[in-house]
Amino acid sequence: MREPSQSRLRYFEAVCRHGTIRGAADQLNTAPSVITRQIVLLEKELGLKLFERQARGMKLNDAAAHVLEYWRSCQAHRQQLTERLEAIDRLDEGYVRIVLSEGYVDHLIEHIVGPFCAQHPKLSIAIDPLPVLDIMNQVGEDAAHIGLAYNPQADPRIQFIASVPAPARLLVRVDHPLTRHRRPITVSQLAEFPFASMPQGYGVSQLIDALEYSEHVKLRPTFISSSVVALRRYVRATQGVAILGSGAAAAPEVARGEVVMLDIDHAICAKAKLRLITRRARPLSPAAAQLLSNMRNRLASFGIMQGK
Repeated sequence: MREPSQSRLRYFEAVCRHGTIRGAADQLNTAPSVITRQIVLLEKELGLKLFERQARGMKLNDAAAHVLEYWRSCQAHRQQLTERLEAIDRLDEGYVRIVLSEGYVDHLIEHIVGPFCAQHPKLSIAIDPLPVLDIMNQVGEDAAHIGLAYNPQADPRIQFIASVPAPARLLVRVDHPLTRHRRPITVSQLAEFPFASMPQGYGVSQLIDALEYSEHVKLRPTFISSSVVALRRYVRATQGVAILGSGAAAAPEVARGEVVMLDIDHAICAKAKLRLITRRARPLSPAAAQLLSNMRNRLASFGIMQGK
């Protein structure tokens, strides 16, 4: 059986409600002959008679009762869909997933996602810190709506919505010997100290790979962790050093005077960026679009912090 015509079902429902062709025609502001023709066409579509034509009107048979139940169910689902779409448009319903470089989670929640959730408590927002390669893949494969990636490579699936400079800097404890240098730290100087790094696949580790290739050196880490918090604590507890993207990644400890971020004397470090990304040509829900706009407007706050 083919899907019944929704317009013919509307005529059918009017006849059921009024019990006569004339009553249905008056309600729909059309001629009785139009109603009669639409009922005949609907019966042909279904291959069944729907009414017993009587002197005083139209009497539903068993088939018509089932068709009427179907019509009312369709209308109820249509109304439910309309209400849900309106709720999404009002930001009263929806789900948004953000994937990002781990060092920016605290800043994102405190300054953007937290206030957004307070304004729209019926939305569901998911935040997952991932390596930069996974961020690109999750966004490129529509598994996440928005990405915030440190120093990502170009990807034909991805569009860069906005970027902010986030030079890679050297994180050291406040009394570290390197803080006595007045000039940016060279790669050979930082290589003299225990070195902490993130695993392969992260934006910082990719930058370190490029730095090693450019300078023909090997920075062998003595401490490896995917947690920026762990790297910061390692630096505070030892004479070790760690390369991190400047800005929000080490902001709490820098603000408390526990660590400092020193400039590194290399173009690769100076040119690193934090990028806000989505899949190319992906339409976003109102909630995702609003969050993306909020992140774009506040992206500068993730970026450059002063070192000493």
